[in-house]
Amino acid sequence: MEFKFQAAPHYRQKLSTQRIMWDLTLGLLVVYAFGLYNAYTLGSAYLTNAIVLMVTSVLVALITEAVWAICTKKKVVNYLLSSFGWITAIILVLMVPVNTEPYAIAVATFLCIFFGKLVFGGFGQNIFNPAAVGRAIIFASFAGSISADLVTAATPTTTMSSAGWLLSTEAFNTFLSDFGGIGGLFLGTYSGALGETSDLIILLVGIYLVLREVIDWRIPVTYVGVIFVSTLCIGFSNGLGLDYALFSIFTGGVMFGAVFMLTDPVTSPNTRAGKIVYAALAAFFTVLIRYCANYPEGVLFSILLVNILTPVIDKAFDGKQVLREKKNVTIVATSIIVACVAIYALGFTLTKSDTYRSINVPDGQTVALADDYSDYAAELVSQDGDTYVISVRGFGLINPGDIASHTGHSYSRNEITVTVDPETKTVIDIEFTTFGDTPGYGDVCLEDTFMNQFIGLGEDGEVNCVTGATYTSESVVAAVKLALNGGTSYVKGGEVALNSDFSDYSAEVTDNGDGTYHVTVRGFGLINPGAIASHTGHSYSRNEFDITVNEDGSVASVVFSTFGDTPGYGDKCQDQGYLDSYVGKTLDDNVDLVSTATWTANSVAAAVNAALSAAAQ
Repeated sequence: MEFKFQAAPHYRQKLSTQRIMWDLTLGLLVVYAFGLYNAYTLGSAYLTNAIVLMVTSVLVALITEAVWAICTKKKVVNYLLSSFGWITAIILVLMVPVNTEPYAIAVATFLCIFFGKLVFGGFGQNIFNPAAVGRAIIFASFAGSISADLVTAATPTTTMSSAGWLLSTEAFNTFLSDFGGIGGLFLGTYSGALGETSDLIILLVGIYLVLREVIDWRIPVTYVGVIFVSTLCIGFSNGLGLDYALFSIFTGGVMFGAVFMLTDPVTSPNTRAGKIVYAALAAFFTVLIRYCANYPEGVLFSILLVNILTPVIDKAFDGKQVLREKKNVTIVATSIIVACVAIYALGFTLTKSDTYRSINVPDGQTVALADDYSDYAAELVSQDGDTYVISVRGFGLINPGDIASHTGHSYSRNEITVTVDPETKTVIDIEFTTFGDTPGYGDVCLEDTFMNQFIGLGEDGEVNCVTGATYTSESVVAAVKLALNGGTSYVKGGEVALNSDFSDYSAEVTDNGDGTYHVTVRGFGLINPGAIASHTGHSYSRNEFDITVNEDGSVASVVFSTFGDTPGYGDKCQDQGYLDSYVGKTLDDNVDLVSTATWTANSVAAAVNAALSAAAQ
């Protein structure tokens, strides 16, 4: 016969599991209420998504556990009330951004309930915190599960991570001001996970749960304390002082993890000394992952790592606790000191940067939509009503010779979706859908603080570029300009009569006999060979067109079949929107020319003149 027993100490439990879990549920809902408020400040669509995420996760959790109860021949209602699956669901939702897709939260909830909890035997027998398992699943498999209609700004941890976790005093002060200072970080007035931003709310709820004896105060105090003391030393060593330590504990889910995740009685050690060592290890892993890994946030994975170590910690503190008291005190003190020293040592691996770029716009030069952005070669990808998808060149494509410091990155065209009010000719929505410029520089332009400048802007508007990301900023401006122009890239540059003298263009017409004409004409380079010194290296040839004429002598269509003029200038006349402006025109009409491409535009007019004249004979 085998006897199983729990190591000392033994005591009479005054609290019921039901009461503990209902208190915890109440505390989580208070935090969720603030998350709803934060979502509401972003807009009604964000609030709706926050509610949908919660409803989805809770329903999936309850359904999964109900099916499990049926399969294991247990009473469904009793099982649900004793398994507390809704707590896992609530915590998981509070750990994700408000713009997470509901399908991602549904899949993650099912997987974390089933594989993180039920397969171990259900509540009380799992070795990992189920909600942490769910969040890790979203990290690993649903990193791109962000709603295309909901965009949030950068979080403090992602912003600091991109800067290398250590800034000069001036740059760090700028960073803090971008997020409302230490007060803003403490209150949670910035973008982040639904339940992780407001440290004030989490702290108040944590105090309530400690007083109600729902959680053990030793774990959050040790965890937050070790991170605070060690980063305080790093801060003072680098001239950042107290603010650096406060930033380290007020951001990235440290407080949320301390109160709601690490204190999970199922996955944390049983002894008091074990809990303190467990929390100190979690603090070390959190900072280690932040400073040395690819993830900007270390709380989640540090929790999963110490969950693995819980059985080892329990075994290390096995036995009669009264007899081990002095030894436990020594081990606990040593663990805390070693964790703090190790974290402080990690600070020496950081390189102080003074190149932090503020996410608050304006901070760069002002540019006007009326300016020339032909270098960005904006192109209409698709159009759905008044919504335009525009592709533009950015820094790397415009300046291939200037990207030596960014080797290893593959550049592509930026793609921006712009919705225009057809009546006021202003921007009503804009989204950066594909980013092809330099990570860590141009991607600052993805932030709402930059993109929101364009809302309500018309053709005569001005915007402020982002310092250090001027090319990417202007690529967005070029896309907006094209959208406001109805998807056509040309800018009018005067008019010319179709019955003008175009003999200099030497038009040659081939009548196909079916109302279509193939016309070749000279353009800028062939008419002005002495004026092309600034365009050396380009070989000029005749422009060629395929033109269809209606029976009434008007233009049915114009296609620019071969381009022989100056790239970046004359090729604006290839815009189909411009060529379509000829449709319906006769020899008695005037047509638009294109700014900075007058010769090529005249060659189009000369070709149409030749086709209409041939049709009239």
